[in-house]
Amino acid sequence: MVRGIVDAIADPAGPRAVLILGTGGTGLSTVLKQVCQEFGEDRTWFVAARPRQPHSALGNVLNNVRALQPRERSDRPDTVLAIDDAQWVDAGTIRRLTSLVRASTDTGLRCVCTVRVDVPAAAPPQLVSELVDERLVDVVWLRPLDETGLAALISERAGAEPTAELVRHVGRLTRNRPKAVGIAIDALTAADGIRVVDLRTHLVRPDAVPTLRPQHRLLQELRGLGATTWSVAKAAAVLHPLGDAMPELVAEATGLPQPEVTEALHVLRANGIVRQARDGGRWIFRLPLVQRILMGQPGPYERRRLAEVAVTAVWAGRAHCTDPDYLADQQACAGRMLDERRVKAELLAHARASMYRPSGSGSGSGPGFGSVGRPGSRSGSGANAGVWLRVAAELSPDETERVRILWESARVFAAQGRTAEGLATLESLLNDVSTQPGCTSLLIDIHLAHISLLRATGDQDALDWLARGETWPWAPDPVIQAVTRAGASYALGQWQRVRELLDDIPRHEIPPEGHTDHAGQHDYPARRAEVLASLAALWQGHPDRFTAHLSGPDQRGFPYTAALLTLGELTAAERTLSRSGGRPEHLALADQAVLAARRGEFTRALKLTRRCLAPGATPSPDPSRIGMIQTAALILLARGQLRKASELIDRGHGGGRTPLLHLLAVPQARAAMALGEHRQAARILDQAVMYASNGDTVAGTDEIWFASAQLAVATADCDRLDLCSREAEKVASKLGTDRAVAHGLLVRAAVDPHSGPAALNAARALGQPFELAMAIEHLVRVGAADPQSLREAYGLLGPLGTLLVRARMRTLMREHDVAVPDRQAVVDENERLLAVLVAQGFGNQQISALLGVSRRSIESRLTRLFSRSGYRSRLELAMAMLHDRPEPPRTADACAQPSLS
Repeated sequence: MVRGIVDAIADPAGPRAVLILGTGGTGLSTVLKQVCQEFGEDRTWFVAARPRQPHSALGNVLNNVRALQPRERSDRPDTVLAIDDAQWVDAGTIRRLTSLVRASTDTGLRCVCTVRVDVPAAAPPQLVSELVDERLVDVVWLRPLDETGLAALISERAGAEPTAELVRHVGRLTRNRPKAVGIAIDALTAADGIRVVDLRTHLVRPDAVPTLRPQHRLLQELRGLGATTWSVAKAAAVLHPLGDAMPELVAEATGLPQPEVTEALHVLRANGIVRQARDGGRWIFRLPLVQRILMGQPGPYERRRLAEVAVTAVWAGRAHCTDPDYLADQQACAGRMLDERRVKAELLAHARASMYRPSGSGSGSGPGFGSVGRPGSRSGSGANAGVWLRVAAELSPDETERVRILWESARVFAAQGRTAEGLATLESLLNDVSTQPGCTSLLIDIHLAHISLLRATGDQDALDWLARGETWPWAPDPVIQAVTRAGASYALGQWQRVRELLDDIPRHEIPPEGHTDHAGQHDYPARRAEVLASLAALWQGHPDRFTAHLSGPDQRGFPYTAALLTLGELTAAERTLSRSGGRPEHLALADQAVLAARRGEFTRALKLTRRCLAPGATPSPDPSRIGMIQTAALILLARGQLRKASELIDRGHGGGRTPLLHLLAVPQARAAMALGEHRQAARILDQAVMYASNGDTVAGTDEIWFASAQLAVATADCDRLDLCSREAEKVASKLGTDRAVAHGLLVRAAVDPHSGPAALNAARALGQPFELAMAIEHLVRVGAADPQSLREAYGLLGPLGTLLVRARMRTLMREHDVAVPDRQAVVDENERLLAVLVAQGFGNQQISALLGVSRRSIESRLTRLFSRSGYRSRLELAMAMLHDRPEPPRTADACAQPSLS
């Protein structure tokens, strides 16, 4: 656009003036300054018009322009007059300007003006329309950004590519105005509403009130409009949803006379902050972002007074609001300034109606820790349900009711990932409830929820204290103490201690079956204890108690589903989830990610993993989270993203003592094996075996022995292979899961090829495409399967985007004279994979090891890649990949991959 305007002005036959039209925030001033820079400061007069200042600097500039002497025609203008915000120029000055434009052929003057169309003009538009009719003026419209431009601007400002959710959110706040986008990113960052995870900027708090520093230019300009206008702006932002009643209520809340409020609104209108509906009624903020920022500006008492006025007006029928949550937000803010009984009743009703609305966010608390994360939503309607419940609890005169409402509030905070608020609520509850009799079930739930949030914050010391029973105002009930200590021990991976604590509880002290708990459900201390004990036994390799629950009438099988997914038992997990009446979206995000990975939905699995990690505070290192990190790392590795896989594994190791940490050794060792670092792989796997043994853990070790057997085959280490075969069979016999049995048979096939058909059938029965493809490849490598079966494996990998694994499989297929289909697709995949590896900084020798081809072959491929793509160096290619602009432009769409892919 800038180049077009400059060319038009420089053209002797072109227009004598250009009007750049647009709404505030679309970058009018920026475009005008860029135009001026093209002509240089010595040839440009730049002046910014101001509202209601007819005798401003513009008048002096026009006087100087009139003094210009006529000159002979030239190919370029002698002088460019740039007027910013020309809509505020008065009628008299416009007349002087139009006469100058008509005479500009003689003086060599050209004029460029920006005009905001969203504020009232000082002069009638017909004064300019005559010049347009005479074709002396060109009009250029500056439109808001499209979605692609908006995403690019957010990426530039935030330093990382935004998610689609963030782009939509910023678009709603800013109406796609470029100038407002920068303010929005700054404000959301200050409010902790966005976080960068894996080179993606995520929206983690859609309900966060955008916050700006008091010194920010926007706030300074608004304060500069005067104290009255500033007060009206703040009040109007809070009361804006009440529509036509807003001006009257602003006057009531601020104590200002109605005429002064109206005058202040007109000042805000003149400055482009608000506009008035065509019927002269409702006042509307032009940008939702400005309204949201102003909502956070009133002081505590001022804010409560505004909320009181809003609620009172709605109750009296003087105002109405279409936002279902607005009234509840104001009631929670005003609190005791209103009728406490009515506020409590309405907040409870609204919170309970909203927090169970379908959200698809998939909150959960992890295996064995109850339902702390079930209700609520991370975004949208009901986002403040936890706050509404907390205020309702504070207004309740009944102590028992207050406790139960606070418990609901804590659960909602946990479901929304608001860990600090959830912890504070739970700790308050534990102080108040620990000495109350008859609250066994409730106290157990509160303690386990507390442990769940402590895990989410990584507070290892607190978990240690709880496991030892050395902290907190303990209830005298031994059942509560034992279950709570067992819960903390479970979070630390101390399986045997969990079982000892729970098995020592006298049976007569546990409330009997048929006893109804605090929530009116059959969810008893006995069941809580059994869930923890059966899961601990499962991880130890004693699955009998666990499998007994799977065949029983369990109606809340989420902990069991999560455990099965972590173990790779897809069929059993889906069956258990279905029997319990649940759906995949009811699972915790980590479990949803593992489920997607097991099903072969790799891109979805990575997206869910990013969402789970996005909130920033490192979640607790529990089995579900470790399972998620392991599967995501394996996907990244299969797609050639070794660096990202390593970063993800490091994140999994960052939580102190971690249950099932040995699962992360599998992708870590496979990465080392792919690079030919066999000693490093052996060290990783041996340490994992020791870690699992020290933690009395059997679950998941079948994967370690399978990976170790593959290492033994690669290095021709017969002793290691024999050991792996014996140990894998022991684990399969002890654990008894379908996947452990399959791994045992796959390892056995490396020693006895006759076990190949049984191993292939076992792998096929798992119903997991990636697992089956890897099993076929392994069996062909050890001579236990027909090489032609590689065709099936190669086809299974196609939809998964596993570039590195497919490339290595092609090498194996050629070694066995198995034709590789679709030569052009192979060329494209090789180029994409090469670009992915180069972008990670791998040298030719490392790429050669990864792809299993000669170094000379890699050099030839790189030469062709650079020739076809136009990039001149590895650095240029790496930067292109970083911004999702892969190598050959003709395949850019096909090559673009998500960051965790």
